[in-house]
Amino acid sequence: MHRSAVAAAALVALAPVAALTSTSTARGPATGMADVAAVPTYSVAARISASEVVSGEETVKVRGTVRPRAAGQVVVLQQRSAGSRTWRRSGQGRVRANGRFVLSDSPSTPGVRFYRVLKPASRAAKAGTSRELRLEVWRWEPLVHRVVGAHGGIEVGSVQIGGQAFPDSIVTTVAGEAGHATYVLGGSCRTLRATYGLADTSSDGASGRIAILDPGGGLSLVFLETGTIERDRVTDLTGTIRVRLEMLTTSTPAGYAAIGMPEVLCLD
Repeated sequence: MHRSAVAAAALVALAPVAALTSTSTARGPATGMADVAAVPTYSVAARISASEVVSGEETVKVRGTVRPRAAGQVVVLQQRSAGSRTWRRSGQGRVRANGRFVLSDSPSTPGVRFYRVLKPASRAAKAGTSRELRLEVWRWEPLVHRVVGAHGGIEVGSVQIGGQAFPDSIVTTVAGEAGHATYVLGGSCRTLRATYGLADTSSDGASGRIAILDPGGGLSLVFLETGTIERDRVTDLTGTIRVRLEMLTTSTPAGYAAIGMPEVLCLD
């Protein structure tokens, strides 16, 4: 009986200690989780300077802000091509004292791409990214580098028009005989730019014409005379799948129709 009374008294004395220990153990993890949850994530807002650019002619700028402010810290410009899920680094910059940044890129490969801005994690906040920004990159390329379909009566190479040499050009081979060529664009090119005239090998008084056609009908018609040159003429090709060039000159005086360095502005 005496031993039982002593044991009971000991249990009563230890009960508050056990309760305190149990309470402390339960609160420990909860406090740690609250600390982790309290760490914010960087909020990155960004906008792009243009929805489309021409390769080699324009630089795109991405401007934005970071919150919470991260003055002097690095932000990274990333990009991915359409159809790809892989982001790659395009450049970096630093956040200004006011929380703003400016990043730039000079894209060269044609096609659709997406940009985003990454603010890496720091002791103050978790990493954050901006929304995706879409950009179309167009590029001028020689028309004669595109896939050619039916063609005849022409040569491709350098041609002299008005004393100037034009590479990647098209010229008829026989005076008075028609020349033609069809190039496949696939609907991804929107502009044709070229110089039109009679080749310097033509005789005085020669004349001719060049028709620029698509399957739906005429696009443009150019009339040629010796001594007359139409430089950098632009033709709209929006939505054109195939473009056909038809060239014809007089046989006497002998004329040779020439298209100097034709280029197309394409997205592929």
